[in-house]
Amino acid sequence: MPNWLIPWIVVAIIIWPLRQIEGWMHKHIQGLGLLITNNPQAAVLVYYLLLLPGVVLHEGSQWVLAKLLRVKVKKFRLWPEKQRGGVIRLGLVEIDSNIDTFRETLVGIVPLVTGVAAIAFIGSLRFDTTVLIDSLATGDLPTIFAGINAFVSTPDFWLWVYLIFSIANAMMPEEHDAINWWMIAGALAAVTVFLLVLDLGILLQAGLEGPFAQIARWLSLAFVISLGIDLLMMGIIALLELIFSRVLGRELEYS
Repeated sequence: MPNWLIPWIVVAIIIWPLRQIEGWMHKHIQGLGLLITNNPQAAVLVYYLLLLPGVVLHEGSQWVLAKLLRVKVKKFRLWPEKQRGGVIRLGLVEIDSNIDTFRETLVGIVPLVTGVAAIAFIGSLRFDTTVLIDSLATGDLPTIFAGINAFVSTPDFWLWVYLIFSIANAMMPEEHDAINWWMIAGALAAVTVFLLVLDLGILLQAGLEGPFAQIARWLSLAFVISLGIDLLMMGIIALLELIFSRVLGRELEYS
């Protein structure tokens, strides 16, 4: 199997559970806030503040790119608002629908790009992920614990965990983000066919093993870190729900 393909397989495996966990997080953060405060408005505030850095990056990157591409921004909001059906939307960038698909897709996908870049940047510069992965691969408990200890000994560990958690759970495309995935796939396919027709397979291979592989490494790094931190936070949130439910004598029911 080509080395450049392995990170893409990792991305393909992780993206579905990451998306499911994101939905769980949004629901249970609100639930925990409601359990603690017994006030729906306070619960929304807790939900919003926990994801605020991610919301600012998501909406801010869309607003900046829309302005750079000369796309009219009809609405821009960085605060929560209840939608039909009781769904809470934490922020909004609504652009003019009468624009070309290319610019619409770029504005729709830019939060994912900036989110992945931010998480990969934090993960590569602030966390010693190599030591952790190598220690886990040994299967030796003392070595694994030493690797985990080195990983969590990162200065300001919980600050970086919070930032990654916030960004990871706000970077995915939303329902109103119009992204033409077929256009992206078609453009990649067209470039591939063009190079093959011109017998420039060596350039195609260089692209796959160079920029294309680097993008895959950034994606896989960001997704693996996001999944690991989300699983950690799932455990913490579930434990807090259990504790406050027992202490306060209140129960949560999720539909």
